[in-house]
Amino acid sequence: MERLRKLYPDPVLFFTVVLLTLMGFLSVLSVKVAPHLFSDLSLSHLRRPLLFLGAALVGLFLMSFTSFALNYRRINNQRIIYTLVGVSLLLLLVVLLKKVILERSVDRWLFGTSVQPSELSRLIIVVFIAYYVSRKGYINRLRFFGWAILVVLAHSILLFLQPDKGMAVFIMLIAWLMLWIGGSAPRVYLPVAGLFTAVGLFMMLFGGDYVHRRILAWKDPMEDSYGSGYQVIQSLLAFMNGGLLGQGYGKGFQKLGPLTQADTDYVLATVGEELGFPGVLFLFVLYGVLLWRLFNIARESVDTFGRLLVVGVALNILIAVAINTAMAVNLLPPKGMPLPFVSYGVSNLLTTFVGLGIVGAVYRRQLMFRSL
Repeated sequence: MERLRKLYPDPVLFFTVVLLTLMGFLSVLSVKVAPHLFSDLSLSHLRRPLLFLGAALVGLFLMSFTSFALNYRRINNQRIIYTLVGVSLLLLLVVLLKKVILERSVDRWLFGTSVQPSELSRLIIVVFIAYYVSRKGYINRLRFFGWAILVVLAHSILLFLQPDKGMAVFIMLIAWLMLWIGGSAPRVYLPVAGLFTAVGLFMMLFGGDYVHRRILAWKDPMEDSYGSGYQVIQSLLAFMNGGLLGQGYGKGFQKLGPLTQADTDYVLATVGEELGFPGVLFLFVLYGVLLWRLFNIARESVDTFGRLLVVGVALNILIAVAINTAMAVNLLPPKGMPLPFVSYGVSNLLTTFVGLGIVGAVYRRQLMFRSL
């Protein structure tokens, strides 16, 4: 344990994250390499597993480095916070302008499909709300939160126009939960909840035909079995194929073609088909341990800013896991939400690691106070 402390202040959290990332790497390897292992394996099949491994190693380094190098209290500064917000909005605006210039119907990335600014925006919104609530103290007047509402809505509107309605709603949900947990008065968080709900419903109602098709496919996937309902049906078939004990690692069928997002949004179905109930249970035990440590660190934090930073990172992971799981078993309409540490996605992986690096910095300060 003491050796692990040299890599990260909380050895249990670090070891849990390594295991989750290993499951992600093995899942991507199973999807991209296993089917070609004894036939036509080439470098192109190794590309995504190697990118995932490279991103994971860089992410672990960033997580470790940030936890020891960052004095998180120094970013509790108006100039730094609004610079981060400005960078976030600028990147989202660049994506939108790129979409317009190239005349694309959908565009959420910079530099191909490697860099997704919305993932960075999720983390910056956490830092911004933590700063705002900790600076304002007990927020008992709605007008005190007015500027924060505008910042959150600006992000959501830019995401809506990409379009990425799910992420637009996700950011509003994270901001509201942090406001509520931060101790604001009911006269504040209830109207904000009403406003964000109204905006979210507007986005769903006027989000275009594909949103309506996804909702209809969620109600009855067979109504559009080769369209919006296709991935959900293939995901459910993967779980059915896996049964109780699974088909065995690398032996899943759905990843061979029917389940086209087997290593991204529907990676849980791949785990279920190949590793069965024990594999899925092990995965959720790891998430449970991770969230237990995060909320414990938040509870024991020595200041409000640090506590809310950790809560925000924990909520990002918790809600993403909940949405991805519900989507995989058709409890929610399809939405591109990666499973943290397990789904292939460089931007999501790196920003999640950086978030845990911030958590490590908060925990390191706790340890310093305990030693006094």
